[in-house]
Amino acid sequence: MCKLVKQTSITYLFLLLALVAVSLKHAPKVMASQFAENVHYVTLDHQASPDKQVKIFYTPYCRPCAIVHKPLQKMAEKVGLKFYDIPVDFGPLGKDIQASIAAASDQGHAENYVQRLITSIHFQPSTTPNSREELALMLEECGVDSEKFRQDCQELQQKTAYFDQVVEQYKITSTPTIIVNGNKQVLLGGLKSFAELESLLIELSQS
Repeated sequence: MCKLVKQTSITYLFLLLALVAVSLKHAPKVMASQFAENVHYVTLDHQASPDKQVKIFYTPYCRPCAIVHKPLQKMAEKVGLKFYDIPVDFGPLGKDIQASIAAASDQGHAENYVQRLITSIHFQPSTTPNSREELALMLEECGVDSEKFRQDCQELQQKTAYFDQVVEQYKITSTPTIIVNGNKQVLLGGLKSFAELESLLIELSQS
């Protein structure tokens, strides 16, 4: 997908939350009755997934994505949801980044690699990868065998094509986009805290 992916401006609220060190563990819980369709979430014209899950469509270049990615993954683990991260093709290294994440995921290092990538882009810009070779070196730093990535093997090409297919399927135009159980899209602009996001995930996953 070679087009600009807009960052959802309202999600900069999460940056403020991060700066004041909001604790997921100790944040107050929110009553499920406070959530309303078209305010906190919308129902998409897609079939519900057979398993309880949450997808995040993101790019490591997107600052709101950088803020919400890891907390969302921890929330998913906490409440028993399968976590799927779908990197979108954005920026000059979009395709290469998709392939590198697929390579890291295949070897069980996706979480560490994505966080390393996010850190380099947003907090250590002098270490930001500027080529496929530099992505390969970063993979190796995270314990990934980069041979398949360097060779651009067919398996990784198929996985990047899958990412693009899912992005197109859901008509993703902004990041981060969070979808629960395949057909409930979170409206981040309607939420005020990570605690609300966690409670909403629980409610939507049970509906």
